Amino acid sequence: MNFQHVHVLTLNIKSRGTSTSTELKIKTFTYLRPGDTVDVIAPASYSELHKLQQGCQWLKSIGLIPRVPPGMVRPDAYFAAPLQAQLEQIKDAVHSDSKAIWCLRGGYGSMRLIPELLKMKVPKNKKIFLGFSDITALHLFFTQAWNWPTIHGRNICQMSKELSRHPDRRLLKDILFGTVRSKLYSNLVPLNASAREVSRLTGKLTGGNLRILQSSVKTGWELRARNKILFLEDVSERGYSVDRMLEQMIQARLIHKGLKAIVFGEFTEGLEIDGKDLTPLVLKRFAQQVEYPVLRGLPCGHGLRWNYPLPFNTQCELVTGPRGQLRCSF
Repeated sequence: MNFQHVHVLTLNIKSRGTSTSTELKIKTFTYLRPGDTVDVIAPASYSELHKLQQGCQWLKSIGLIPRVPPGMVRPDAYFAAPLQAQLEQIKDAVHSDSKAIWCLRGGYGSMRLIPELLKMKVPKNKKIFLGFSDITALHLFFTQAWNWPTIHGRNICQMSKELSRHPDRRLLKDILFGTVRSKLYSNLVPLNASAREVSRLTGKLTGGNLRILQSSVKTGWELRARNKILFLEDVSERGYSVDRMLEQMIQARLIHKGLKAIVFGEFTEGLEIDGKDLTPLVLKRFAQQVEYPVLRGLPCGHGLRWNYPLPFNTQCELVTGPRGQLRCSF
């Protein structure tokens, strides 16, 4: 499979009262076609059988062929299956004739697979890889170790025919088949002086779940965000916990200097005992500590209403200012 398809994206934006234009040559995904096979794997926690069945029915409804390994879900404590079985799933999927690999669910467990994956030779054929939450660990592995482009988006357990008309799921389908090749996220809120200045920057997007990114410190798959735009989101983390994770990553010099920007997505279910949400204050205080632009407002992550897809390891463009914009190309 060849990922060298290139399309040219022309952007016209106004900066300090002037109009400018730029052309970006962007490497995008090789899109799926009806009849293509999708390998479904469970590298983290397990999901109820009916959610797996609904997700597979949705794949069939859009013309794709789901392939589920026999005995994929054999619950083992927190995990969908014993470690060796999960390793076999992902190794088989990497080397199979499928055109995409889609994760069943997040939860916990993906990072346990990476030490063995790091021993593998880089496959000749790249595939579309999809998932989010705990799957952040595998996004880092595939993008940093193998230079694959991946899609941060809903897991298979969240897909069903009944939900197919929801905007984020419909967009995900259109992206997979190449009928939509870019997405503009608007009205991003600047959180520091650098983000309030009108400017334009380009870079590859990386990131995902903050807790998992923190767990990458001093591992073989440690986050490498230099010269990139970093996306962060999380769920069920109170303000002090978010602050602690960001502080550790600063001290570990993962998000200190060299970053182009940070864009925060959804931070949900992190209320204090008294019902207050201190996360917005934490994110704003963090933004004051760094020199690069920090914005908030991507409708991506563990939101109750939506989780729009984001491409990792492909070129994106961020426009800062009072109403920031992020254009992602797939």
